Amino acid sequence: MQAGFFAQAAVAGGKRDRTQAALLDAAIEVIARKGMEAAKISDMTDAAGLANGTFYNHFQTKDDILKKVAIKIAFEVSRRLDMEMAEIEDGPMRMVTATTRFVNLMLDSPDWAAVLLDSKALVAERPKEAFQFLAADLERCVEQGAIDEEIDQFTLEQVVALIRTGIESQLKNGRDADLTRRLCLNILRMLGMTRAKVIRVIEKYESALPTSLSLVPNTD
Repeated sequence: MQAGFFAQAAVAGGKRDRTQAALLDAAIEVIARKGMEAAKISDMTDAAGLANGTFYNHFQTKDDILKKVAIKIAFEVSRRLDMEMAEIEDGPMRMVTATTRFVNLMLDSPDWAAVLLDSKALVAERPKEAFQFLAADLERCVEQGAIDEEIDQFTLEQVVALIRTGIESQLKNGRDADLTRRLCLNILRMLGMTRAKVIRVIEKYESALPTSLSLVPNTD
């Protein structure tokens, strides 16, 4: 995702929308640079080119803006993936596709990844809001009989934790297609699918990709 994403999205909105978007973009920049704990409200307003008092017209506290920006990032990325997968009906295939693309988008957008990784406690308070499209895909898996698991907050938090770990590991150690493959495998196996069935889904997904995008490393 490009820098200044929310400001660009709000360009046709009113002054309040544009100011709030500028603060959200500034929060992403500051968190990526300093971390969530060290980030200050004054850092965000300075980065946005706004007065400190302006902040309180939009947010009550630092946690308030951090929670909002983290949820908006998770929602926006998930919404885009959901639109891209409009023609995919199979629940497990949607899970493999979305998980792989989500991880790759975060690796391509380390500032956004930094916010999500640093805000797990905040996002955990409202997981279905932040990850409503993931929850819908899990429910689809249940409806299609692919998995037999209650999709409650606990289940959703487990899946999100695995995805977060996969992103964090690859940000630290470098992009690893095999690790992403294992991530997809572990998520669906945790939810009750057999290894053989998950492998078939992953292989079907990979067969539609250009060789350079396959989850399986080329060992030739």
